[in-house]
Parts: sequence; C-alpha cells; structure tokens
Amino acid sequence: MESEYTSEEDSGHEPTILNRATNALLKYIRPFFSKQAQKAYLGTLLFVGTSLCMLFGSALAYGVFYYRFVPQVGVGRVVHLQFGDGHPWGTASLGSELVSLQPYDVNVELELPRTPSNLAAGNFMLDLTLLSHPSTSVLTGTNSSTSSISRSRRPAILTYASPLVDTASKLSLMPFYVFGWHREAEKLVVPMMERVEFARGWRNLPESLRLEIHSHEEMQIYKATVEFRARFTGLRWMMYNWKITSFFIFSSLFWSICMTSASMSWVIIASISSMGKREPEVKDEADDETLIKQEPSEETSSLMEAPSTSSTNPEEKRRIKREDDYEADDDESDGSPRDRGTLPSEEAGAGTGLESAGARGVHRRRSRLFNDEHS
Repeated sequence: MESEYTSEEDSGHEPTILNRATNALLKYIRPFFSKQAQKAYLGTLLFVGTSLCMLFGSALAYGVFYYRFVPQVGVGRVVHLQFGDGHPWGTASLGSELVSLQPYDVNVELELPRTPSNLAAGNFMLDLTLLSHPSTSVLTGTNSSTSSISRSRRPAILTYASPLVDTASKLSLMPFYVFGWHREAEKLVVPMMERVEFARGWRNLPESLRLEIHSHEEMQIYKATVEFRARFTGLRWMMYNWKITSFFIFSSLFWSICMTSASMSWVIIASISSMGKREPEVKDEADDETLIKQEPSEETSSLMEAPSTSSTNPEEKRRIKREDDYEADDDESDGSPRDRGTLPSEEAGAGTGLESAGARGVHRRRSRLFNDEHS
C-alpha cells in the first residue's frame, strides 16, 4: 500500500509535456529579454533612427548644395523695342539669376516677318550692352548708371530665297497658313557673346541690358529676346548632366561624414559618463580605508595603558622584582591547578577574554604593596 501511495505522489509531482515544453521555451527565450538584450535593442533602435535622420538630412543637404552651386542654365529676357525715335531700342532687367565666375553664351533671338521692307534692308546691326547696377545720386535721387560691363555688335540678315523657291514653299504650306498653324515669319538667332564671364562680386554682375537695331530701312519686328546660356565645366557639368549619379554619390558622402561624426560623439559621451560613474566608487573605498586606518586596535590600546600603571621609582621596581621572584618560587613549589593555569573552562575563557597575564601580575603586585604599606 505504501508503494502505491508513493508512486501516485511521485507521478503527481512529475512535470507534464506542456510544462517541459514551456520550460524549454522559456529557457531559450529568456536571453532575448535580459538587460543586455534590452540594451542591444535600444542601441540598434537608436542607430537605425539616427541613420534614417542622417539620410534624410543628407538628401536635403545635397538639394540645397545643388541649388546654391549649380546656377540656372538658361536666363532669357524679352526686350520691348521702342520705335519712332531713331533706331529701335529696348531695355530689360536681369535681376540676380546670373552668377560670378561662370561662362555664358549670349544670343539674341529676333522673329521678323518676311515683308518687302525687311527683305530690302539686307544686313542690319545688333548692338547689345550689359549695364552694371545703377548708382543713385544723393542730390537728385535719380539713377545715374551709364557704365557698361560688356558690349557687342553683330550683323544679321534674313535668309535669301529666290522667287520660284519662295512661291513653292508658300504653296506647300498654304493649308498651315490658312488655319493659322504657321505664319510667314523667320526667327533669327544671332550669337552676340561667347563664354563671357563676370568677376567676383555683386557689383561686377550685370543688372540690366540694352538692345539696339541699326538699319537704313525701317524694319518690322515681332519679338526680340536676349538669352543667356550657361556653359558648365568640371563639377557643375557632372552634377547637371549626371543628376542621379551625383545625387547618390554626394548623398552617400554626406551621410558617411554625418554618421562618423555622430559615432565619435557617442563614444566620447559614453566614455565620459562611464568615468563619471566610477569616480564615486573609488572615493568611497578610499574613505573606508582611511576609517579603518584611523580606528585604534584594542591590543595597542591595552599595551599603551599597561606601561602607565607601572611605577617610575627604581626602588619600587627592585622591590616588585623581588616579590615576583618570590611568587615564582611559590608557584613552582605549589602544584595547584589554579596557579598552573588549569582553571575551569568558564573561568579560563573569562580571564583570557578580559585581561592579559601581565595585567593580572600588576594587579597582584599592587595589592601586596598596599598591604605592606598599611601593615
């Protein structure tokens, strides 16, 4: 019967398969929730977050750098010509879109109708002048800027066509002329300046331009435009012509520099904080050592107090020595267990725990001296 009871109790205490599986699972999962694992998770999260922020910042920094470093490729201004007072002329403001130390090609585009007067004019001259920033007079308060940064004069002429070719082209393009999809005009592109470059400084950049058309015949003009075309070289050429490649290269460079700086800062801060945590512990240990050194031992105190009880008189010292010799002879003659130190365990333990043998001898000598003096 007892064996049956014990077997039932043992079977009740044995873990089931579910408990075993749970324990095994907890055994393998427990390291993933330890303090070290939590620190690793937090560090990884901070690293990933910092990397994403730095990546976004690098892309934004490259966009700002591209906007500031690569100027606008084409800058065009429409010139509204003035007629009736000599040669047709007009001015236009350039603003602040041009940059220093950047070569530009300057062209003038004219849209001219193929009228008999324009065809009879033949060659005519274009005069383009780039003007500096206006200077305001203190007395009159008016702009008195007449200095030019650059000036160029170039010839132009409409394309010649014989009467037969002109008639054939008009007949072939007659439907476009009828529906308004094309008109009898010609666009001339006249190069005025090649690779013109302005010195550093906002005063050396042109603020406005002036265009004049010189011809012996009165001319009709639909539209006049001055176009500045930037000619990139070096890094600007690569960034403009290879936009995606330049974006990845410079963004990666910015990101690597930012991550290196952040990692170095993290290491320095971590080392400083760890040093700050260790200093108080060292100070506490040093304080404990000083306290231990300052506490006097019981043995040294008893030894320091013992000589104070001794007499300084030489006659008393000799008398005490004779009495000690006499007591030693008595102890040798008397073999009692009390004198030989065979006291009971309680008395022996009390004597050894409270006073030393030297102190007992001094006490006996004092009692004898006191008895002799009174006798």
